[in-house]
Amino acid sequence: MRSFPRSFPLRTPSLFTLLAVLTVAVASTGCDSRFEDVNDNPNEPEEVATRLLLPDIIRSSVNTSVNTAHTTGNLVLQYTAKVSFATEIDRYNWAGVGYWQPLYGDLRNVEDVIRLAQERDQPQYEGVGLVLKSWIFSMLTNAYGDVPYSESVAVQEGIETPAYDRQEAIYRGMLADLRRANDLLTPGSGAIQGDILYEGDIAKWKKLANSLRLRLLMRLSEKDITLDLDESNMSVSEAFQSITSAPDTAPVFTSNDDNAALEYLGSRPNEWPRHTSRIGTFRTFKMSQTLTDTLKHFDDPRLSVFGDPTAASVADSVEDRSPKFVGVPNGLTDAASDSFNEGLDFQSGLNFTRYFEEPDAAKGLIMTYAEVLFLKAEAAEQGWISADAQTHYRDAVEASFGQYGQSTPSGYFGQPGVSYPTGDSEQQALKRIGTQKWIALFYTGLEGWFNWRRTGIPDIDPSVENVNSDEIPVRFRYPESEQSLNADNYEAAIERQGADDINTKMWLLE
Repeated sequence: MRSFPRSFPLRTPSLFTLLAVLTVAVASTGCDSRFEDVNDNPNEPEEVATRLLLPDIIRSSVNTSVNTAHTTGNLVLQYTAKVSFATEIDRYNWAGVGYWQPLYGDLRNVEDVIRLAQERDQPQYEGVGLVLKSWIFSMLTNAYGDVPYSESVAVQEGIETPAYDRQEAIYRGMLADLRRANDLLTPGSGAIQGDILYEGDIAKWKKLANSLRLRLLMRLSEKDITLDLDESNMSVSEAFQSITSAPDTAPVFTSNDDNAALEYLGSRPNEWPRHTSRIGTFRTFKMSQTLTDTLKHFDDPRLSVFGDPTAASVADSVEDRSPKFVGVPNGLTDAASDSFNEGLDFQSGLNFTRYFEEPDAAKGLIMTYAEVLFLKAEAAEQGWISADAQTHYRDAVEASFGQYGQSTPSGYFGQPGVSYPTGDSEQQALKRIGTQKWIALFYTGLEGWFNWRRTGIPDIDPSVENVNSDEIPVRFRYPESEQSLNADNYEAAIERQGADDINTKMWLLE
């Protein structure tokens, strides 16, 4: 029996493990010959890694990303604000915040997919497994900094106290895995069953692998390092350019049809994860004043996609039912948030229909075409690639509108704060790109926060009554279980990285 590191949670065993145990148990109870007739090899369930294991990994990891966006990411980047019943996270009291345990649990199953794919010569599943592994590890290292990687439960057996890898080494590993995934995910490599993200479309998984490479490389934009790629050494910008210049061999997203967006259904287990919340709890998340005022200033129709008008402005008793959107300042105490702007009926909540009432309306976003275009726009503006930054910028904004079934309003790009600057104004151009990218990353896990830490765009103020000395947090604290179950490696990590504190800058931010 596999020995898992004690420092990781004793989570429900993987589907592969459960089915393997069940198969052996049934085989040992003296079943009749009919069982053998329909099972060629009862001790090796061939379909586990395809039809059963893969959907659980996709669903679980995407749901963790969505839930963390809802409870933390949307608050810290001031997409939403919390009112009533514990506004502590919005005030940066982040004790216990994080997603360490569920993601490492998913990585156990990811490794089963990769291992089985290698044993059975199924390159398509190995490629998908490497994409998921890299995405999940990117969430972990971007949130915590140094984390167990090379000795983690996901990649090595029998280690009870895994060492923490340096973030630089993790980034190199993720980029190498995504490059290998690109090589493995080729036409004719085999069908993919159990794929609830792309319905078995290998070409789209290949595009996701390379699009994620662009995201990771841009995250390294401030690092003067050399990457060993394709048997040659490249700078970060050269590695970025090598992908964008090779659409035939390293394709990236080319339309919203390529979006890595899990479509939810109206029934379990594939429904929008927040749909199971209590209505009252869901309604305590309001639109942030920061995002609301920005979208109102730009007369941006995405405001009505993300949020609802105040209940008071559209009540049946109101003669002039003109929808009004009023965001809430982040970080108010419970009492202050309840009474802001005369009370809850005068505050805009999240779009109730989209994000609660119709669970098949929202999607679990991993990465979108709009983000890829924003990455290209920034790369072009900084001279990494030979392309027109303004064109990529406009296309990115239009892709974001299109993602929600909206058309770009006439005159939108002519507005101050939206119009692309001309001449020698790189900083202003990057501000335009960063602001629109912030809007487009709404509800995309913690990506808005991760990108803001690198760029400082948009320029947001710390939440009003925060308990973190007016500093916006830049990382999660390690779970307390690590201090007791993996103490030596935990201590080595914080000695190298710095105090286990939400204000400690990890290697990416140094």
